[in-house]
Amino acid sequence: MFAETEGFLTAIQDQVELTRNYKKYILKQPNTDELCRRCGKESETIQHITAACEQLALTEYVKRHYGLAKIIRQKLAEAAELIDDKSPYYRYTRTNVLENENFKLCWNRSILTDKTIPFNRPDITFMIKKTKNTFLIDIAVLNTHNLAKTVTDKQNKYQELANEICAMWKQKAAKVISSTEVIPKSLSQSLTRLNLHPNTYIQLQKSLILGTCSIVRNFLNYK
Repeated sequence: MFAETEGFLTAIQDQVELTRNYKKYILKQPNTDELCRRCGKESETIQHITAACEQLALTEYVKRHYGLAKIIRQKLAEAAELIDDKSPYYRYTRTNVLENENFKLCWNRSILTDKTIPFNRPDITFMIKKTKNTFLIDIAVLNTHNLAKTVTDKQNKYQELANEICAMWKQKAAKVISSTEVIPKSLSQSLTRLNLHPNTYIQLQKSLILGTCSIVRNFLNYK
């Protein structure tokens, strides 16, 4: 990581970047509007910029989200011998469906069910044919105070779909795995269940750091 990026990240962590909230309450600049310059609805704090601005939800946050999901998908595809390409994660080009005689890996695809299920499109669906196990993997990028609630919500969100998959595809088990960029205990457990190297989280966090720095830098330069 470049020294400039590391310094910028440190300023973000210490919350000393020149957000409107910082200017108003720390620098005490008079007549400063603290509301977000993009959405105009909430105080412009670092936490708001990195994960809570509705104007960034469908663009910058999605791009960062897919960057994390792509790493997990690439690692699964390599482990299952679905791809031979060993290119770095940032150059990896995904295919929506990969399949061989032992595994099936789907990216961001709706799962058709006999009954209507509102949440039927996890980030990644990974089927192990031999053991008849399917993993529904969903990834979240969030502020730390939302960690426990988000992990639980993600698991509950796809549980009905998991039950339906067991019945339709005659699977022994369909498991919901939620992953976040903040490292909860459940992440290392999830990587183990997927037979991925425990240090995979390092690549996930590097991708997140670079994505978050880009978001904050572009945001602060927005006029």
